[in-house]
Amino acid sequence: MLEVLSKVFTYTLFHDMIAASVPIVLACMCAVISRQVNIINIAAEGIIMFGCFFAVMVSYFTGSWLLGVITSVLLGVLISAFMGFAYLKYDVNIFVLGLCINLIGPACTRFLLQTVFNTSGNLVDSRIVPIARVNLPFLNDNPVLKSLFSGYTVTELLVIPLVVFLWFLLYKTVWGLRLRSVGLNEMAASTSGIDINKKKMAALLLSGACAGLAGAHLSLGYSCLFIENMSGGRGFMGMAAMQFGGGNPIWAAIGCLLFGASNSLANRLTPYGIPNQFVTMIPYVATILVLSFSVIFQRAKERKAESSLRA
Repeated sequence: MLEVLSKVFTYTLFHDMIAASVPIVLACMCAVISRQVNIINIAAEGIIMFGCFFAVMVSYFTGSWLLGVITSVLLGVLISAFMGFAYLKYDVNIFVLGLCINLIGPACTRFLLQTVFNTSGNLVDSRIVPIARVNLPFLNDNPVLKSLFSGYTVTELLVIPLVVFLWFLLYKTVWGLRLRSVGLNEMAASTSGIDINKKKMAALLLSGACAGLAGAHLSLGYSCLFIENMSGGRGFMGMAAMQFGGGNPIWAAIGCLLFGASNSLANRLTPYGIPNQFVTMIPYVATILVLSFSVIFQRAKERKAESSLRA
């Protein structure tokens, strides 16, 4: 047992954890942004699936990972624009819209995989160009430093600046203040002259872009292939991390690291004879635990606030 643990918990686990966390962080930012306007955008799972497929398809036919990433981001924006239009213009239930996208995503990508590539299950091809990795040659002589600080994809390196930028945008700018005011009190925001529908649409478009980027990274950065249903619940994990962080991008991203660690840990335990059913359930158990603790903490915080008001 100790021998297995020594092989599982090595310095390379950190790199694997970061790689596994990035798509969850991006899905989490999708949920964080939409929450600011009091919208639960559960469509991240479906948008990630579309992003995965179209990133691979564009990379396959053009030989450019950048075009694949841009296509996935634009597709996420387009899907979110459709949702926003239906929700704001015709008052369609946003939860039902998100559920429909989540159901259509896996089915549509499966159909496109069979139609475009004449295959099913997965697509692995040398013509799929992965997202570029940034290697630091001067660290090659030290395997520990090389594993910790080198070999990350462009999207992995950009995710931390993205989280910090979103935090700054939401909490340190007038635009972010107005966006959050819509979620806190629509009537007060409208009275102060804020266009509520415009802010909600902007939040949906930004959240869709993050989900599309998550899909592109998952298929071209975390791996270099497409597999049916490869999103693997990462959209819902992102929502759980958003709840854990209370809608704050930085705290929510820290929660995503837990899910990334559970994913990488599950991948490392598979070859050591542990039943696959127990290994694959690790990320989902972690999701349930994080949600449970966040709800308990939130209720304790509310009770404390109520008791202080009575006093």
